[in-house]
Amino acid sequence: MPYFGRVRLDYDTPVLSSVILDLARARDVARDHALSLDDLLADVETLHEPDSDGQCPTCRAPAPCLTHLLIRREITLDQACSVVRDHEPIDLVAAETTRPAPPVPSLADMLAAPSPGLDRFFDALMRPVRAAQASE
Repeated sequence: MPYFGRVRLDYDTPVLSSVILDLARARDVARDHALSLDDLLADVETLHEPDSDGQCPTCRAPAPCLTHLLIRREITLDQACSVVRDHEPIDLVAAETTRPAPPVPSLADMLAAPSPGLDRFFDALMRPVRAAQASE
């Protein structure tokens, strides 16, 4: 049976308008989030863009870069993981111990070093308190 009567919006109008406004706000937030994700994806793609030799300058991996292929949806995550599993793992301990490391100062040396910037900061921070205490 078709409806030929007028639609009355007496009591439902505030509820419907708040739903519509909430949906519009959610759409705007989702659009902003999608734009930020698009920017992030473009940045990652730029970082993993192959150089003139076809190598990835970020991963230092032989071409083609898995991250770049994932971003372009040329491979799936499962395919990328299977390729990574076939590679030999990097021994980070050996890589870190072979290069010379700068000496790390002791905590006592770092605390004994003069810090005029911090002294000026705390002097400026305490100045209003000292002035208020002197006036009392």
